[in-house]
Amino acid sequence: MLELYFLFYRIPKMMSRLARERNRSAVVWSILGILTWIGAELLVAFTLGLVHGLGVALWGWPSQSTAVSLLTYALALIAALASVTLLSRILTAKATQTDYPAPPPPPSFAQSEQRSID
Repeated sequence: MLELYFLFYRIPKMMSRLARERNRSAVVWSILGILTWIGAELLVAFTLGLVHGLGVALWGWPSQSTAVSLLTYALALIAALASVTLLSRILTAKATQTDYPAPPPPPSFAQSEQRSID
């Protein structure tokens, strides 16, 4: 349930705000944030599942353990939060476009030359 809140509300809202401030595509950065969350979770879950599978095969660990399941879930959530935080910092590091006033027009020397000749 906590993941759904972040995936469908918090991440798109945060990334959209940051992207609009920097004149970037809000949709692209929101999707990138969601994919980063899911990718980090899958990577951690796969890695810990592989380590646990090796432990079962090589060292005789129990094949079903609630402690391992809870640890995997907690570490996957932490990795997902860290990855989205890192992505938002990357977006924050992008410069915001500021509106600078237009420079003054160049001086016109043709009129001043005519006055000095007369």
